Amino acid sequence: MGFKISWLGFSGKNKDEVLKALNLVDTGVHDEANESPVSVASIPNGWTIVWFDQFDHPFSEDKELRPLSMGCTLVAVQVHEGIMFSAAELYRDGARAWSASHDAQQGIYNLHTDGALPHAFEEIRARLTVEQDREGGKDAQVDCIFDIPVELAQSICGFRHDRFSFDWGEPIFTEAKEAVVK
Repeated sequence: MGFKISWLGFSGKNKDEVLKALNLVDTGVHDEANESPVSVASIPNGWTIVWFDQFDHPFSEDKELRPLSMGCTLVAVQVHEGIMFSAAELYRDGARAWSASHDAQQGIYNLHTDGALPHAFEEIRARLTVEQDREGGKDAQVDCIFDIPVELAQSICGFRHDRFSFDWGEPIFTEAKEAVVK
């Protein structure tokens, strides 16, 4: 089955600013396994991660990401392990800087990129392409290319959805809910 999620990483806005921009409030309830529809964590490098337990969440659309990235850097990631689709984008001050996506339904080596990709991209792409070849190429039982957008996002913000422990420690997610407008 696997992950079917979206997550956003924000740098340049603190957790309270991120929650306000998304019209969310932090309940303070620990969400260890990210089972809530939305959860949030601040990690030691200054990034705030917002986890959506939904693939293709509306907040992952370009029309939402542009204004959310005003005054900050925003990494947006979508993952659907059931169909082996992954995508990562970086927005800065209202503009998309780059994007990378993989859709195994279009072929195991499918990779679409756009914009000024970070320096880490070439190393990540080369390493995972060689690994895919070593595993049997298009006939392999694994999809290494899927990890290219995921690793690219991690290279920027230090977080990835399928790890629960990092060199810097463990992210502590808490449930977030839509703010009630009074």
